[in-house]
Amino acid sequence: MLTHQQILHFSTFGYLTLRGLFSPSEMATLRDEVTSALADAFGQAGTEPDQVRTEPDQVGGISGDYLPLAVDRAPFSQSLIADDERTFLASAELLGGPTVPSVGIATCFTGDSSWHTRLGPAVPGLAIWVDLEPRTAGTGALRLIPGSHLPDYERRLWAYCRAEPAASGFAQPDWPEWPHVVVETQPGDAVAFHAHLFNCAQGGTPRLTWTIGYLLWPGLGDPDQMRLVRDLTLDDVEFDHEEYDRDRWPVWREWAAGAGASPSRALAVERLKLLGVI
Repeated sequence: MLTHQQILHFSTFGYLTLRGLFSPSEMATLRDEVTSALADAFGQAGTEPDQVRTEPDQVGGISGDYLPLAVDRAPFSQSLIADDERTFLASAELLGGPTVPSVGIATCFTGDSSWHTRLGPAVPGLAIWVDLEPRTAGTGALRLIPGSHLPDYERRLWAYCRAEPAASGFAQPDWPEWPHVVVETQPGDAVAFHAHLFNCAQGGTPRLTWTIGYLLWPGLGDPDQMRLVRDLTLDDVEFDHEEYDRDRWPVWREWAAGAGASPSRALAVERLKLLGVI
């Protein structure tokens, strides 16, 4: 369980660095599952052209290969979705209530991103980000703007972004750099950050990463919010631009079938069924 200080840090600054969350053996297992899955699905990791992009691509993220990883052939990744208190319980502690999981995503990023948030609609959520290699400022470590998940600050940052000369097609190298922190990590570390926190990553491509998202459970009394959370959960795992065997790499089927052995997974499955996700 997280400490009061950790939860307070997250609510204030929008992120929390969890050093050594996973053991070396767990990281070796996760890395093997991610690399094996990407190789199986795409032939090799990093199949997109080796072209650095300086803004989120047409699907709203960073260029690269994305694969939902919730199959029986990847048991550790599968267990991290809702069986493990370090992820599922931590998401509830940080967001202040029950949560709805996405599935873990095996990713090989092949480009950079500009400043962006993971969510647009006003739904509380978070991402847990696990890099599978050491990450420094020069090799693609996450860059975050503390406090930018707070609505007023977020609005001010979007206004600042719209005023940037590059947004109108005019290059201006001396435009001030956005104040931010660089979260350097070693394998085993994880970064939990609010879905409305401004973030980016630059350099170090290709980058192998495992990520998962959680949204605050809306409850049954608000149909509009239920629909919104359902759509966001579905969008988080639908990669229409990716070409892989969906039958061999199902999003929910195998994971949900194993819910009988895990009370916390069964609870997550029930929430997803009530939402109409599965």
